[in-house]
Amino acid sequence: MMRTTVTASPRSTPDAVTDSLRSAILSGAIAGGAPLKQNDVAAQFGVSIVPVREAFQRLVAEGLAEHRPNRGVLVTALTDADLTEIAELRTLLEPHALRLSAPHLSPSDLAKAEAVLHRAAGTDDLLERARLHWEFHHALYARAERPRLLDQLGLLHTSLSRCLLPAWSRVGISSGWVGSHMQIVSAIRQQDVDTACKEIVRQIADAAERMRHDLIQIPKGRTP
Repeated sequence: MMRTTVTASPRSTPDAVTDSLRSAILSGAIAGGAPLKQNDVAAQFGVSIVPVREAFQRLVAEGLAEHRPNRGVLVTALTDADLTEIAELRTLLEPHALRLSAPHLSPSDLAKAEAVLHRAAGTDDLLERARLHWEFHHALYARAERPRLLDQLGLLHTSLSRCLLPAWSRVGISSGWVGSHMQIVSAIRQQDVDTACKEIVRQIADAAERMRHDLIQIPKGRTP
C-alpha cells in the first residue's frame, strides 16, 4: 500500500483526508461498496485515526459513504434508482432556487457565472470541472438566500459527479454543453425565468439519460 503524507497546512488534516477520499470515490478509484477501514486509511496517510474518523463522518454526511452495523463504513453504491431520484430532486429544487434567486441577480453575478462556466469547459481536470460546474449553478442560485436548499443541491451535485466523471472521461463534454448553459444565463438577462427554468429541467433530463448508460460500477472491494 502506498503511503500518502498529509500536511496540516494550508488545509487541516481532516480536510486533506476528506478531500483525497472524496476525489477517489468520485473518480471511481474507490468503488461503490468498498469498505473504508480507519486503521488502513490512517496508515496510508500517515495520520492518527482521529482525523480519519472525522473524514468518514463527513463522507457519510455527503452521502458518499454509509455506516452499516457490523460492517463499518462502506462507500455508497450508486444505482440506476439513485440516479433517477437525484434527477427528480434536482428537477424540483433547482427551478425553485432559480425563481427565488433570479430577480436579485446582478450583471456581475451573471458575468461571474459565465466566467466559471468557461473555466469548467476549458479544464482537463475532471474533478475541477465538476467543482466548477456546481459553482456555475451555485452562482445562479445564491441570491435565493436559502442556505439549506443550496446545501442540499450541493450534495446532489456531488453525488451526480460519480456519473458525470466517467462520462466526461469517456467522451468528454457534449458539443452543446457550454451553449445550453449559456442559454440559461441569457434567459435570466432577458428576465425570462420560465425559459431558464425549462432549460434547467431539460438539461437535467438529458444528462440523466446520458449518464444512465455510463452507470457502470468499478468492481467492489477496491480500497484506497
